[in-house]
Amino acid sequence: MSDWIRLAENADRPGLFALFAAAFGAPADPDTWAWKYDRNPNSAPSVVAIEDGRVVAFYGGFGTRFRGAEGAPPGVAATDVMTDPGARKLGRRGLFRSVVEEWNRRCGEAGIPFGFGFPNERHLLVGVRTSGYNAIEPVTDWVKPLAAPSRLSRLRRRFLRIAAGEPFGAPHDALAEVLHAREGWRTDRSREVLAWRFGERPGVAYRTWQVLDRRGRSRAYAVARVVGDRAILADLQADDERSGVLVDLLDAVSHDLRGTGARSLALRASSRSVLAARAGGELGFLPQRSDATLAMRTFRDGVDLERASSGFDYRFGDHEIF
Repeated sequence: MSDWIRLAENADRPGLFALFAAAFGAPADPDTWAWKYDRNPNSAPSVVAIEDGRVVAFYGGFGTRFRGAEGAPPGVAATDVMTDPGARKLGRRGLFRSVVEEWNRRCGEAGIPFGFGFPNERHLLVGVRTSGYNAIEPVTDWVKPLAAPSRLSRLRRRFLRIAAGEPFGAPHDALAEVLHAREGWRTDRSREVLAWRFGERPGVAYRTWQVLDRRGRSRAYAVARVVGDRAILADLQADDERSGVLVDLLDAVSHDLRGTGARSLALRASSRSVLAARAGGELGFLPQRSDATLAMRTFRDGVDLERASSGFDYRFGDHEIF
C-alpha cells in the first residue's frame, strides 16, 4: 500500500470525479470544475489523499483575493470537501483530519492569512472540531417582496443611468478602487474577477445592473440570479452605501425582474455593515434566518481573527454555490 497526501493535480480529475460520485451520489460537472479551479483568476491550494492509487479524499480551495485598506493578500474558501465512504482512516489518525492539516499548511505557505466558509449546522460542528474553524455569526437572509416603483425622475435629477446586462469593463474600475480601499475586508471586486464569477459560470444565468454617472463611471452595481420564486442578489455594491443611488439601483432591479417568476428579492451582508442596517430599515427588507453560519480560521501566526472577522463584509456570491 502506498498512501500520501499532496496538492491536487490536473491528472487527478478522473479520480476526483469518481470520488465526487461516490461521496455525493451524483456526477461532477467537468465544465463547472474547470470554471472553479482552472479559470479562476485567483488560485488557491487544493489537497488530495491517495490510497492504493485511488483518490480517497479531497479538500478544495475556492480562490479569491481579500481587499481592504490594509492590503490585498490571497484568500480562500473551502469547497468540494469529500472523503470516500470506504476509506475513513489513514494510519492512526483520521483521514479527514490528515487532509485538513495538509490543506491548512499549504494555505499558510501560500501567504493566505485566513479562510472562510458558510457551513450549515452539521458541517459547522465538523469544521470547528476537526478543521479549526470558528463560528463568527449566523447568516441572515434579508428578504422583501418584489416591487416596481418608478425611478426615472430621481435618476434624471442625479444625472445617472442604469446599464442593464452590460459587461463589467473600464467604467467599473473606479468603483472597484473605492470598494478595495475600504476598512475591513471583502473579496476581490475587480472587473476581471466579476466577469469570471458572474459571466462565465457554466449553466447559471446572472443578470447585471450598473449605475453610471454622466462621465460613464460606475457608482454602484447589482448581480441577481432567479432561483424558483426568489431573486438572489448575488452581489450588491455602491461607492456610498448611505446614498440614494442604492435605492435607485434596487428599484431598477425590481422593475426588470418582473415577469421572471420571482416574487421576492433576497440579499446577504455582514451584520455590522451599512447595507445590513439599511436593509432592515428604509430599504424594506425583513430578516430571515438562513441555514448557514459564517465560519473563519487563520492559517498564519499573528493573524488577529477577531479583527479580521469583524470587518469581513460578505454577500451571497462569496458562497460559490450561489
